[in-house]
Amino acid sequence: MREVKFLWKKREAEDFIVKEISEFEIDEEGSHYLYLLAKRNYTTREVSKRFNLSYAGMKDKFALTFQKVSSSEFLGNLISEKEDQRWFILKFLGKIRRKVKIGQLKGNKFAVKVEGFNFKERKAFINYYDVQRIGGNWFRGKELLKRLLDKPRRRLKWSENLLLDSYLSYLWNRSLELYLIDRFTGYYIFDGEERFFIPESLEERIDGLPKFWTVLGYKKKLLTSALYYREVLKGEGFSLDEVLEGLRALGIKGDYRMTYVLVKDFKVIGKYAFFFLPKGSFATMFLKHIQAV
Repeated sequence: MREVKFLWKKREAEDFIVKEISEFEIDEEGSHYLYLLAKRNYTTREVSKRFNLSYAGMKDKFALTFQKVSSSEFLGNLISEKEDQRWFILKFLGKIRRKVKIGQLKGNKFAVKVEGFNFKERKAFINYYDVQRIGGNWFRGKELLKRLLDKPRRRLKWSENLLLDSYLSYLWNRSLELYLIDRFTGYYIFDGEERFFIPESLEERIDGLPKFWTVLGYKKKLLTSALYYREVLKGEGFSLDEVLEGLRALGIKGDYRMTYVLVKDFKVIGKYAFFFLPKGSFATMFLKHIQAV
């Protein structure tokens, strides 16, 4: 199968601009404080941990990003800090009744610099987890799962959850990839050590795809994905039944993730491409699909 290298590169934070789309009703009787967090070259977690903030979604570190966060106490009307090439600003917006929680967003608007990037416009892409989620972590997650299957009944640390989520995301990618290879011609695109199967003529046959593909967990039905998970896990040295039993012992319920994403409001102005993606999808994965090959 044809193999190509992913050519889009982020050279500075302003090459990748993200604005979270979320709605929180201001209520002066509320007990939580809503802030706009603007940041450059910080992770959401770095700033949030420092000020004990709650957020709806993680935003890229090496980027210019805007999102809403909340605090249980008033931090002031404006907080800002700059250190070398990174900075953040917290601007008070008003009170809200409940704190901001993971998943309370509609999606994200992106402005991505595409100057010098040869691409073709596409209206949809496969919703793989990208290297931000799996790169460098999925193999460590696999080794952790091996150990957990021996003694699974315990509470996971945050770092362990991160590694296990990375491996489950990798398995989601691989199982869906097998399904797609059975049905589409296409090619592999490489981003570092990770590769992704990109189907050709996706839009023409998208109605025939399942809308959701299961993320492994003890509480979600596998449906179409069962056959493909069995094959992938066999190659990984596991059986599907033992993995599901281990996830049950760990309390990992699983989820349903959109198999493909429809891109909205795509346009190119000057050096930038502008578009909207629903929550949980990766703009860099969209760029992988539109790269001209």
